[in-house]
Amino acid sequence: MTIHSPVCRREVGLHRGGIDSPQGLRLLTFDFSSLSEKPCHHNLGEYEIHVWNGNSQRCAFRPQEFIPLLSKDELDRMARFHFDQDRQDFGFARGMLRMLLGRYLDTAPQDLRFSYSEHGKPSLAAPHLAARLEFNLSHTSGCVLVAICRGRQIGIDIEKWRKDINIDEVAARFFSASEQQALMNLPKAIRWQAFFHCWTRKEALVKARGDGLFFPLALFDVSIAAGERTVKLATRPDGSEAQRWRVLRVSVPAGYAAAVAVAHPSSK
Repeated sequence: MTIHSPVCRREVGLHRGGIDSPQGLRLLTFDFSSLSEKPCHHNLGEYEIHVWNGNSQRCAFRPQEFIPLLSKDELDRMARFHFDQDRQDFGFARGMLRMLLGRYLDTAPQDLRFSYSEHGKPSLAAPHLAARLEFNLSHTSGCVLVAICRGRQIGIDIEKWRKDINIDEVAARFFSASEQQALMNLPKAIRWQAFFHCWTRKEALVKARGDGLFFPLALFDVSIAAGERTVKLATRPDGSEAQRWRVLRVSVPAGYAAAVAVAHPSSK
């Protein structure tokens, strides 16, 4: 929910090449503009998360180039946006997703087919199920993030910092009591930034679970400190549920907040 080379080039990202856990969960970030012409699938390890970032306004690929890659249902969804910029951003995001998945699968982007869960989460359809490729997409104001891993649930979210919303009202409606208190304990000057860190972390987890708006956001807590690499997570009523997930901060340009959530290596 949005608030209204022969190998792919690796760039040091979230952990500066770091390891998240003793099990070796690793997050690596890439620039979409560095996408090579060669397949990427050999570079995606079992315990790696690849996060690709792109920007429709600062990329060699233009949104119009992606139109022939999209399916009829994607074109129909794009047409429903009222503003031209929103249509372009949607087309760029879906085209970027198709190009990336096509590289990992060594398949023409326009030939990819998706299936959707009961709550709308997309996944790859036949004949690519054996690749065990899992992905998630988020975009806002032209900035796009695509997270890709193997064989485990994943969700990602990016939001642009905004001051035209009442963060106290939104937090009271969607955040847990613990998260609301943590926000109130912060100086007003940085509270709104912390709000977006909290929001993206919660949204990433909900997207990873595939529950959409049907999972009450107040049933879990995420820590809201900006500098955290691994986000602290608490769940209710089953406290052990938190051990199934890792929520990680994603490095993004100034003015944005982003997070990725992934099933823990021991809980595929």
